[in-house]
Amino acid sequence: MKALRINQSIHVHPLFFLLALSAMFTGAIYEFIILFSIVAIHEIGHYVTARVYGWRVSHIEFWLLGGKVVSEEHTTRPVKEQVNVTLAGPLQHVWIFLFLQVLTVTIGPHPLLSVAFTYNSIILLLNLLPVWPLDGGKILFYALCQRMSFKQSLRLSLFISMTSLFLCLTWLMTVDRMTLAGTLLAGFLLLENVLEWKRQMYVFMRYIVHCLERDVSKMKVRYLTVHPKTTIYAVIKNIRANRHHYYVLKQNEGLYIVDEQECLYYFLRKKQAKLCLEDIANFPR
Repeated sequence: MKALRINQSIHVHPLFFLLALSAMFTGAIYEFIILFSIVAIHEIGHYVTARVYGWRVSHIEFWLLGGKVVSEEHTTRPVKEQVNVTLAGPLQHVWIFLFLQVLTVTIGPHPLLSVAFTYNSIILLLNLLPVWPLDGGKILFYALCQRMSFKQSLRLSLFISMTSLFLCLTWLMTVDRMTLAGTLLAGFLLLENVLEWKRQMYVFMRYIVHCLERDVSKMKVRYLTVHPKTTIYAVIKNIRANRHHYYVLKQNEGLYIVDEQECLYYFLRKKQAKLCLEDIANFPR
């Protein structure tokens, strides 16, 4: 379901309007305003941090019980930037909690303050779940990228995401805690995961285009011994975010080392996905 464009910087998912209408008809408009304010502050935290790092941000999108800063750079920037931008949202809930504590001390207990405390905690905990595209799901993906290839990390993080989502749904239905808002949110997250699963190859191809142009001079180097008949595509699938690989070929006449960047060049510029590493030395440019 496509989000509605309010202006160039803000898009709103139709489910968000459904929640707003539900709040109006049930007399929970103040609770809705509190919820939206907390979500907006959370997303502004992401947005400001991304802009500080110079990210190209398309827009902020609000959906049921959450939102996201839409940028194509979350997989192509340094891991420190990615983690900081992702954590900038959850960190906003800390000062929101402190602000609510000050209000409680200043004006005394109030039902709306209790609602704000509850919503602030729920949104924080919800966003830390290892479910894509929540912040916890992104942190999981970045952590996996430090241990395995980009392609493997993407697939495993989405698998864990969908598994976690189904476990949460099973638990909520078991304890009879499933609500209309929870059902809509679960449906939205499930749809996002299915779409992201289908987009894996697109995300991977966009990433290796970035890898061809990235500066590898400061990256950790790892030498891998492979068979000379190993194809370029097999090498490309092994690309990692925090390592630069050199492939050592054992041949009769000695050793030959192939740079990972050479493989990217032949794969992207020469369209030679099935070319073997042993052929690169003699392959005309």
